[in-house]
Amino acid sequence: MTVIEIAKRAGVSIGTVDRVLHKRGRVSPETRQRIQDIIDAEGYRPNPLARHLKRNRVFRIGVLIPGLEKESGYWNLIYDGILKAAEELSAFSFKIELFDFVRPDRASLVSAFERMTASDCCAYIIAPVMQEETLVLLMGQEGQPLYTLIDSPLPGACPVSTVAQDPFRGGYLAGKMMDLVSRSNGPYATVRPYTEAFNLNERARGFHAWFSSRPGVKVLDIVCSELHMDETYQILEDTLRRNPDLKGIFAVSSIGHKIADFIDAKGRKKDISIIGYDLVTENVQHLENGKIDCLISQRPEEQGHHALYQLYRKIVLEEEPTPQIDMPFDIYFKENLL
Repeated sequence: MTVIEIAKRAGVSIGTVDRVLHKRGRVSPETRQRIQDIIDAEGYRPNPLARHLKRNRVFRIGVLIPGLEKESGYWNLIYDGILKAAEELSAFSFKIELFDFVRPDRASLVSAFERMTASDCCAYIIAPVMQEETLVLLMGQEGQPLYTLIDSPLPGACPVSTVAQDPFRGGYLAGKMMDLVSRSNGPYATVRPYTEAFNLNERARGFHAWFSSRPGVKVLDIVCSELHMDETYQILEDTLRRNPDLKGIFAVSSIGHKIADFIDAKGRKKDISIIGYDLVTENVQHLENGKIDCLISQRPEEQGHHALYQLYRKIVLEEEPTPQIDMPFDIYFKENLL
């Protein structure tokens, strides 16, 4: 049944039916009830797709992520997924506006967030890589902002959807893979380039958890900064000197190829296994040439794609999005790399 047919049966104009459907304007109680009875009897539901197409509205979506070329291009992959989804939804005029920042610079994050919320964007896609700072900024907004989270969960936040892996499980899986490739009892080490990131901390915790049931297996925790690789290399140098029998390193972010280059330059690759994260170009090359033993992928392009589609479901289809989209764990060795 269409609005025209409802109007004919009720003996009213199309405009009157529209006012009843959208609960606006003045309609007498008797007429409103007559129209509502027809709607209920026929099970009529307005078509949100047609309504949005008719209005020809532009939906501006703000994207808050670190610089696209940072962290070996990982964020570029996520952004590509968002743009692909926007192209697929071009009939609904989704316009993507990027608000990038320098991680872990708090002032840069605050500036980008304030520019985004001051814009005319109707919803946001946010990577909460700086956990506490992002949560404080979100909680400081009036009302309930409409946003999806990508790359990491954010405890305490209220997104319409979170698109990410379970980071603890990712670290736990990395521990299991380390067992398989190193075939030793350690010691091992995790390398965390950003301590303010919930997902990276959880991956390190998951890795420790895998070995917690193995008495005597030592797992070191190396905290460093990707922005200051000279300092990171010095920390690694000190770690190797104090632990000459080190058997494996788990890089909890896309920094794996940089760690692998250092270990290879020290002539230690033959006895130190390296597990990395993310299929960025440099990591893939190092997996191919044997400097990295195993990579875990979290499908960044799909994350970006899912994130925009969840906003589309909320804004255009007027449906409730999927609250949590758990990204799978893709495990790559040199042999199954396509």
